[in-house]
Amino acid sequence: MQNINPSQNITRRGRYYLFLGSLAFFGGAIAVALGVLFIFFPLWDSFFFDLFQGFLFVVGIIAVLVGLGFIVRALTLQKDNPLAYAVGEGLSQFLDGRYTYLRNVSKRGVGYIDAVLVGPPGALVFRIVDYAGTWINERAEWINQTRDGKLRPARTNPTREAVRDVYALRKFLAKRGLANVPVYAIVVFTSPNVRLSASGPVVPICEIPTLYQIMERDYLKDERITPEMVRQTVEAIAEG
Repeated sequence: MQNINPSQNITRRGRYYLFLGSLAFFGGAIAVALGVLFIFFPLWDSFFFDLFQGFLFVVGIIAVLVGLGFIVRALTLQKDNPLAYAVGEGLSQFLDGRYTYLRNVSKRGVGYIDAVLVGPPGALVFRIVDYAGTWINERAEWINQTRDGKLRPARTNPTREAVRDVYALRKFLAKRGLANVPVYAIVVFTSPNVRLSASGPVVPICEIPTLYQIMERDYLKDERITPEMVRQTVEAIAEG
């Protein structure tokens, strides 16, 4: 099994965000400068010109803030996911060369996915978390235990996050002629200090020691796509 990080695609996305951010920032800065200039040196005295000057100033401020947001996003794109890498290394002991594990997937139209395993059974989306403590999964909902021992709805929901990633990846693949590739999901807890329980989980959940066992029961039990479709899917995720 290959355990790869499509870093070229992440770098390209970073450049794209940086370009948009720079364009918005400098365009907004020019608009703000003109708005301020027209306060002291109005071209003509009228209500409509004052309205135009105010519009320039407000739109410029908004553009500067949006540009800064894009620039920060470009500079903070995650270059790799250590948790996903460790999970991939563990899976490489069980899976053969027909499988490719792509970690740290970040794409326009998909968003961010911790990892995707592609092989004859289809594509498997991984939501990988290092949460500790007591976590209880009831279908699509999660409950965890606070420090004082009380149970409450969890602030994060890895099941719904995984489902969102599945729908995004299915849509992405369908646009590339790969609508017949089945997409599944799994939630993996990596912390040794977690206590899991589940009742009718919508998405399979597991810890590292039980990961391959759960995959055998759900994802690995059938071969659903051809080697050519596997190759096309990997290329689409890695480069598309």
